[in-house]
Amino acid sequence: MDVNDESVKTRVWYVVKVLLWYFFYQIACTCGLNLLNWAVCRVTGEALFFTDNFMLSAALFLSALLMLWHLFAFGYVKVTSRSFAELSLSLLAKTTLLIFGSMYLFNVLMEWLPLPDLMEQTFMEMTDEPLGVLSMALLAPLVEELMFRGAIQGYLLHRCSRPWVAIVVSALVFGIIHMNPQQVVYATSLGIVFGWIYYRTRSLLPVIVGHVLNNSVAVIAMWLWGTEDMEVIASDDKLLMIPSLLLLVALLVPLALNINRSLPPVPSPWCGRDE
Repeated sequence: MDVNDESVKTRVWYVVKVLLWYFFYQIACTCGLNLLNWAVCRVTGEALFFTDNFMLSAALFLSALLMLWHLFAFGYVKVTSRSFAELSLSLLAKTTLLIFGSMYLFNVLMEWLPLPDLMEQTFMEMTDEPLGVLSMALLAPLVEELMFRGAIQGYLLHRCSRPWVAIVVSALVFGIIHMNPQQVVYATSLGIVFGWIYYRTRSLLPVIVGHVLNNSVAVIAMWLWGTEDMEVIASDDKLLMIPSLLLLVALLVPLALNINRSLPPVPSPWCGRDE
């Protein structure tokens, strides 16, 4: 990254501006729905018309739609037919496998970190609402990839001489924005994998597919088994998992190298497939 103060400030402000809009839509939708709920209760005489779970799910759904509109309407991201061009099914399968393997690896490693999951019960309750399932499994990963990889990382890749700066910064912001200790570490780690795949393929399709897969697996697991039965391994079995983890790493590294070799060199300056 250039050591020009004004340039650094411009980049920081760009990232902050995207995040401010993201929070603005969430707060506006939450306040708007609460106001609607209050008005309906006054008219009907009911103490509570909409449940808290429905309100949270609806706010997440509406704010995601508004942020999607914002990203496209103000030119933060561009998606055309070229965005998905030259991506073979083989490449898509490999990147999906890399993401899926990384998901499992990071989930298991999180068992060694005694970090609280402050949102576990909230997410569990949202699986009772169709809007909650749709938002968590589909809309949230779509918005987050367009925002963190497309808008933020894409912007930084155009302006950073070292691509890893853009990848790590976008991953860190992606992790911190979850504001949940366990998710911060997990999302940052997975964000680096997403970021590298986006950098090398120059397409949002693989990371969107991988992110939807990650969230969908989590939502289905919560819906089927609940929070108490979702532990990846019991504490007594952690040491027994070490050989399996080493084997998984031994498979993921060659897979990443194979993906890297199968792709043409990254253009300099970097550009997405739609540019």
